[in-house]
Amino acid sequence: MSDTVIVIATIKVKPGVEDRARQLLQSIVPPTRLEPGCLNYDLHQSATDPTEFLFHETWASDDALAAHSASTAPHRTALRQELGDLIGGPPSVTRWRRVGG
Repeated sequence: MSDTVIVIATIKVKPGVEDRARQLLQSIVPPTRLEPGCLNYDLHQSATDPTEFLFHETWASDDALAAHSASTAPHRTALRQELGDLIGGPPSVTRWRRVGG
């Protein structure tokens, strides 16, 4: 089994703020991809519910994910501050491990 960790994080925003939320979420993709151990960091928006966003992340190890999660990097701090009032509920974050080929 691989040491890589896959994260699926979904965020629901309030209706009417989808464009602003998408801009904010997109802004953290490039700097996050540069973090040590980040193998994949992609943002998606639901095709059926524009208020729902999904991050598909792949990290090289639990340690790399822990460092990302604990990060106080400016892009993460700014996102937390600016996105706070746009969120329509708590995010869902699940961790996965690839099994098989």
